[in-house]
This record gives sequence, structure tokens and C-alpha cells, in this order.
Amino acid sequence: MGAAFKHINVAVLFVSDMGRAKTFYQDTLGLPLNFGDERSAGFDLDPVMLILLDREGAVDLLSEDAVAALRPVGVTSQLVTFVEDVDAVYSELIGRGVEFVREPVDRAWGMRTAHFKDPDGNIWEIAQRHAAQPS
Repeated sequence: MGAAFKHINVAVLFVSDMGRAKTFYQDTLGLPLNFGDERSAGFDLDPVMLILLDREGAVDLLSEDAVAALRPVGVTSQLVTFVEDVDAVYSELIGRGVEFVREPVDRAWGMRTAHFKDPDGNIWEIAQRHAAQPS
């Protein structure tokens, strides 16, 4: 039997401070809050749902041992979102105080990208095709 994976439906990020994370995603990035409580928040990024869980929520989902092991020294993953204009989104987010780790740059593989981090150090890439690249 081949792999049954066809899509990523939900991305879950573990956060250290739910209030701070919820403010960043809802107010700074402008994502619509779909649901939330003191331990979680969900944002609809059609077709993917983004869920934030605080440490207690992560332990409830996984286990104490698994969550304790989730303390990487450096970045271990990133989330990518395609946008119409990387430079415009970059400028808008800089104006909102978002901390970028890489300014917009044209990549050899045909994309223009920039990278920022959320308050917990999760890395996001905003990307678009080069203007000269065919779709």
C-alpha cells in the first residue's frame, strides 16, 4: 500500500505564551481567529488550519516526555505561504514590528523569498515566483 498522505490539513505550533502568540497571529499578521481558549487558538488558512498550543495543551496532546524532548537548540522547520508580492508583504510586516531573519532575495530555483519569526522563534517564509519565471 502506498502512502495515503495527500495534504497537510492542520499545522500545530507549540508556543510558550498563548496571549502573546495569539496577539501576534491575530493582530500583527491579521489572521482571522476561528476558535480559542486559554491553552489553544485556531486560525483558518484555507485549506489548512493553523493551531497554536501552549505547553499544557501540547502535553495533553502528546505526553510530558514528548514535549520535554521538543526543545530544539535551533530552527528545525519552517512554514511557507505564497503571496502576490513578497516585497509589499515584507514592508507591511516590518511596519508592524515583525522580526525578519532574511530580507527578500531572489532564489536560483525561481522564487523570491523572505523569512520572519514569530515570538516563539517559529520560522515563516513568504514566497512568490520571480517575475521572469513562467507559472
